[in-house]
Amino acid sequence: MVTNHHFLLFLCIFFTTQAYTQLCEGSLGDPVAEINFGSGTNVGATLGTAITAFTYSSSGELDEGEYTIANSTSGLKGNAWHVTGDHTGDTNGYMMVINSAVLSEEGVFYRKSVTGLCGNTTYEFSAWLMNVMNPSVGTDEYHPDVTFRVSDTSGTILGSYNTGDIQQTSSGTWVQYGFFFTLESDTEVVITILNTAPSAHPGNDIVLDDITFKPCGPTITNSIENETGTSIITCQDESVDHTLQTIISAGYSDPRFQWQFSDDYGNSWVDIIGETNTTYQFTDTRIAGDYLYRVSVANGDNINSVTCRIASDEFYIEVLEKPAVLVGESEQSFCTTQNPTLKDIEVSSTAVWYDALTNGNTLDEATNLADGTTYYGAQETVNGCESEERIAVTVHIVTPTLEVNNSIIDVCDTDNDGEELVDVTVYEPELSHCANCTYSYFTTRLGAENATVEDQIVQASSYVWNAEYPVVYVRIVSDDKCSQVAELRLSLTQTPIIEIDNFVGLCEEDESVTIDAGFGFDSYLWSTGETTQTITVTNANIGSFWVSVSEDHDTYTCSTTKNFQVVLSNIATISGFDIQDWTDNNNSIEVYVSDSSLGDYEYSLDNNSYQDSAIFTDLLPGEYTVFVRDKNGCGIRQELAYILYFPKFFTPNSDGVNDEWVIDYADTEPALSVKIFDRYGKFLKQLNATSSWDGTYNGQIMPASDYWFVVTRNDGRNYSGHFTLKR
Repeated sequence: MVTNHHFLLFLCIFFTTQAYTQLCEGSLGDPVAEINFGSGTNVGATLGTAITAFTYSSSGELDEGEYTIANSTSGLKGNAWHVTGDHTGDTNGYMMVINSAVLSEEGVFYRKSVTGLCGNTTYEFSAWLMNVMNPSVGTDEYHPDVTFRVSDTSGTILGSYNTGDIQQTSSGTWVQYGFFFTLESDTEVVITILNTAPSAHPGNDIVLDDITFKPCGPTITNSIENETGTSIITCQDESVDHTLQTIISAGYSDPRFQWQFSDDYGNSWVDIIGETNTTYQFTDTRIAGDYLYRVSVANGDNINSVTCRIASDEFYIEVLEKPAVLVGESEQSFCTTQNPTLKDIEVSSTAVWYDALTNGNTLDEATNLADGTTYYGAQETVNGCESEERIAVTVHIVTPTLEVNNSIIDVCDTDNDGEELVDVTVYEPELSHCANCTYSYFTTRLGAENATVEDQIVQASSYVWNAEYPVVYVRIVSDDKCSQVAELRLSLTQTPIIEIDNFVGLCEEDESVTIDAGFGFDSYLWSTGETTQTITVTNANIGSFWVSVSEDHDTYTCSTTKNFQVVLSNIATISGFDIQDWTDNNNSIEVYVSDSSLGDYEYSLDNNSYQDSAIFTDLLPGEYTVFVRDKNGCGIRQELAYILYFPKFFTPNSDGVNDEWVIDYADTEPALSVKIFDRYGKFLKQLNATSSWDGTYNGQIMPASDYWFVVTRNDGRNYSGHFTLKR
C-alpha cells in the first residue's frame, strides 16, 4: 500500500527527474527559513564563505565569479543586464546579484543549514530567480541552469530539483522555482542552490531573492457557518456567535489542530489555549480592532512544534468601535410649513430613531414630527453599529408668525422684446417687513417649497425675466424657522417708440429740416435743450443729436432715448453705366453716381420697387429707364440705358419683314461700328450706328449661309458673333 507521504515523495522524484517546478499544492506553514537579504539604501553586507563560494564586491561592476547584495542591478554590468529591483518591488529591498563563473565547488552560490525540523513532515523549498542578461544587447551563449538541493548533515542528498535553462526575457521576469520533499526522521538539513551551467561567458548571470523553506501539507479549506466568505464585520459589544470552520483534505494519518489569532495583521500569531478542534466559536467583541484567525495543522505530536505545522488561510474579523453618543439640542422647534420629519432633527451625525430611551421600536426617518413628542436617537455608523446611549430630543411645532405678501411689479420693456434683465432682490421689502429673513428665489412653487437646487435662481440680482414665465417664487425663511412662499409677478410695459431714422437728411438746396419725435408722449427732451415735439436743424449746425421721450403710468414712467445724425444730402448725379449685354436673358446694368452725390441712394427700373444694390441682373435686351432715389427725400434722378443685341437671322426677300440685318439700339452709341465677313473671313460690309445690311456685296445677292461680324463699341471694346442669312 502506498501512503500519502510516499505519494508526495513520488511526485517530488518524478518532477525532479523531469526538471519541472513542483511547488506545494496544498497548504503551507510559516517559513522555517526565510531569506530576503534585508533592505537598505546602500549595498548589503557580505554573506561570508560559509554561505557562498562566490567573491563579494561592494562597489563597481561585477567581474566573473563576483556577487553583491543590492537593491538594483543598475551600474553592475553596463547595459548588458536588465535594470531591476528585488522580487517584491520594494525599492530598498535587497537581492543577491551574481556574475556567474565556473567554480571548483560546483558553482554553489547559496548554502544554509535549517534546524528544528520534524520527521514525517513534508517541506517546500523555493526561491525567486531571474536571468538578468538583456537580449537587446546580445544573446547569452549559456543560460543559468540552477539546482536546488536538500542534504542531511552528513552530505547525503535527500532531494533535489533542477530548473533547466532559465531563458532570457525581453524585460526581465522573476520566476519562482522549487520543490517539496518529505523527511523521515531528520531534524536538520542543509539547503543548497548551485549553478550547473557549463560556462560563464557570455551569459549565465542571475539574481536571487526570497528563499523560503516551509512545511507543506494537505489542503485546508475555510468557511464561516458553511458560507463561502471568510470575513466578518461586527460591532463592539455586539452579541455574536460565529462558527469559524475548517476542513483538511486527506494526507495526515492523525491530523491535529491549533487555532491562532493575530492582532498585528499577521506579523505574529498566538495560540488560543484549548482551541484544538476543527471549529472555533467567535463571540468576543469587547475590544474594537482588526483581528486575524487561522488554524494550524500537523500530523500527530508534530502539532507541538511550529516548524512542523501548516496553516489555513486567514479569517478576517473587524470589530467596529462603538459610536459616541449623538450631540444636539434637547429641544428643537419646527414650522408647520416645513412638514418636518425625523430626518429634519439636527444632531451631530447619522442617527437611528426610537420611541423609547431603551429598547423600544425603531422609527422610519420619514416619520412626521408631532408637537410635544420626544424622540430618542442613537448614532449609527455606515456598518450599522449604534451608540450605547441615546439622545432625547423634544420637538415643538409652531405656525408662521411673519406676514408675507404677493406683489405685482410693473417693469418697462427696454427693447420691447418681451424680456427684461431685473434685480428681483430689490422688491424684498414689498414681500415682507423682515430685515433678518433669508430670501431665495425659484422658478417653480414646488421648487421654492422644497428649496430644490435645480429650480433655484442663483443670480437673482441679474435675472432675465420674460413674459412667458412672469412669476418668480420667493422662499422666505424667518427667525422662527418657518418658511413661506410669496409670488413676485412681472408686468412688462412697452417703452415708447421713436420713429426717427438713424440718419436724417438735409437737402443741400434747403436751409433746414424739421425733426419730429412723435405725437402723444408725456414729455420730450432734445440734446439741444428743447422740450417740444419737434425741432428744426439748419444746414449750419448739422451733426449728432438725441431725443428722450417719456410715457407716464400710475406709479412709474417708461422712457426711450434715440440717437441720430443730421447729414447733408442731394439728388444723385448718374455718371454712367457698366452694361453687360449680347445675351438672351443674362444681361446686367450697374449704375454709377458721381462724387458730388452726397446722399444715401436706392435704385429701381420701374420707379416702384427700389433696392439698395446699384446692380440689376438677369435682364433681357432692350431699353431701360434707371431711377436713383435719395433716401433722405432730396429727389429722384432717371436716365435711359440700353442692352444691345443682334438678330440671329434675317430674310432679305423684300416682304417687309426682317429684310435687313441691324443691331438693335446701335443708334444709342454714335461711335459704334460693325464689320461683316463671310464664313471664309472675306470682308463684306461695314456699318455705323445707324446703317444696316441688305444681304448684298458689290450689288450681288449673297447666298444663304452663316456670316460673322465684329462690333467695336464707343469705349473700344469688341464683340464678335455670327448670324444666318436665309433665302
